Amino acid sequence: MRFFSRFISLLVVVVVSLTFPSEARPIEVGGLDGRIDIGSKIAIAEKVDPAVTLDQVMEPGSKIVFHPSLTNTFHGSGQSGDIWIRADLVNSGDTALRGNLVIRFPYLEVVDAYIVGPQGVEHQGRAGATAARSGIAIPDPFPAFEIDVPAQDSRTLYLRVHSNTVVVLSMWLHSSADFQLWSKGSIALHFLMIGILCTFTAYAISVARTSQNNAYRLYVCFCVSSALYILFSTGIGKAFFWPHSDIGTMVLINALQAASTVFGALFIASFLDIRTRWPAFNRVILLIAALSTVSVLISAMPPLAAMALYMLMSSIGPIIVLAGVWVLHRRGVYGAGAVLLGWAPSIMATVWMYLRIFDITPYFGINHYIVPIALCLTVLQFSWAISNRVKAAEASAVTDPLTGLFNRRKLDSAFDRTVQRTEPPCTAVLAIDLDGFKAINDTHGHEAGDAVLRVIGQRLKKLSLGRAKSFRTGGDEFVVLYSEHADRAVIQAFGSDCIARIGRPILFGTEVLFVGASVGIAFVQNDEEFKTGIQRADAALYHAKRDGKGVVRLYDERQPPVGKESFRPALVSG
Repeated sequence: MRFFSRFISLLVVVVVSLTFPSEARPIEVGGLDGRIDIGSKIAIAEKVDPAVTLDQVMEPGSKIVFHPSLTNTFHGSGQSGDIWIRADLVNSGDTALRGNLVIRFPYLEVVDAYIVGPQGVEHQGRAGATAARSGIAIPDPFPAFEIDVPAQDSRTLYLRVHSNTVVVLSMWLHSSADFQLWSKGSIALHFLMIGILCTFTAYAISVARTSQNNAYRLYVCFCVSSALYILFSTGIGKAFFWPHSDIGTMVLINALQAASTVFGALFIASFLDIRTRWPAFNRVILLIAALSTVSVLISAMPPLAAMALYMLMSSIGPIIVLAGVWVLHRRGVYGAGAVLLGWAPSIMATVWMYLRIFDITPYFGINHYIVPIALCLTVLQFSWAISNRVKAAEASAVTDPLTGLFNRRKLDSAFDRTVQRTEPPCTAVLAIDLDGFKAINDTHGHEAGDAVLRVIGQRLKKLSLGRAKSFRTGGDEFVVLYSEHADRAVIQAFGSDCIARIGRPILFGTEVLFVGASVGIAFVQNDEEFKTGIQRADAALYHAKRDGKGVVRLYDERQPPVGKESFRPALVSG
């Protein structure tokens, strides 16, 4: 019953509006402090011939019929002609109004504003994405005009809106002070988001310069095109760079949006190696990229073809890419989950804006920022995914894949850095070699040998935790850099612990395997000794193997340097 009563009420409003088409509520502007939404208090005439002038609109008996707006935000299309707007402004206050009218939609190509008083047109101006700013138009990314209404007086405002796209008219009247605060805040917020994108672009450039991976170069292009898209799609680019020129931005905006789609899709394809993992989907991505590139020319295409390409480039294509990445994520492809989280915000923002354009979703102030915010979230998530990939690659380059310990390359770089330090990062070098490992390989096979190495690697890592770093330098050879400043007896005991831990039984299938170890230790007194630390530890290890294995031997620092025949290690029982 309540729904039926509301329907009847709405029907009455529509009938009254059609019966008295030229009536619209006056807008009281006296004592304006802040801002008011005037969208529901205006009268609108649609599909007006662009050749029609203001005089023809105002003349008695004009065929141009104005209908009161029933909602705060008007939705329509400018493809069938211009849209005229009329608003009656009444100032009942004692001071003159000097306010600012803003139409919060940057895609309007031309907006002409006329303030009409008792003697006719008093002021006029022009703004828009393809129009030079003039007259009472004021600097702002959105079409904005200065409005003057004397005290105890009234004026009529006429606006002619020309656009070849869908038109969304969210109209606000600000006091001058409020407009300055709102406009500067809005521009600052957009520049903040552009700055965030530029920061991640710089990071992407630094990664691309040190990598041969083509995905990172595509990502740089995606970041740049996204930042430029925000700059120009919000109207800021035109307002800052050529406000007094008739050069339009719509072609540039379409090109930048297409570039974001193309580079984003190609980055995803390259980053996830879709060409190898899913060739059919890779061909779909290439087709989407090609059609998106062609969509740059939509201004010269027939309307239906232009609309189809625009939908593919801005929504359908990215959604298809999102669906494919979701499938890859379900298949367990590394990195697909991070890409899915990154690509989703941009798609959700685009869908929201489409629903908003067709008046399905409600109007919120955040609508003006939702696409830039989504692009920032996308770039943030993509950068995080790239960072993880780079860290994984760096870790892989210095990590032994079998044992998980650092490799020889990491050991060499560690010694290179010690020369520049005033405090040595370790106080001893331990060289470890397994005893009986070859017999395990020969008897049980290389799989058993690999299993033994993995277990020993974990044991050394656990034993060294917090006081040493363990490295696998090749085959069954290991090096440990002891980092704590401890007594020599403590370090010797650590070497004995290594032998004891390594010698514990290892279960391989139904077999119980045993392997021993010998340890050579070289103490480090200063930075220079790091250069020969491994040689000395290896020399001590050699004598440990010669003296029966399973023991610890120390390099005797009182003996001549390594390589001299008189070298003799100090004997320490294991």
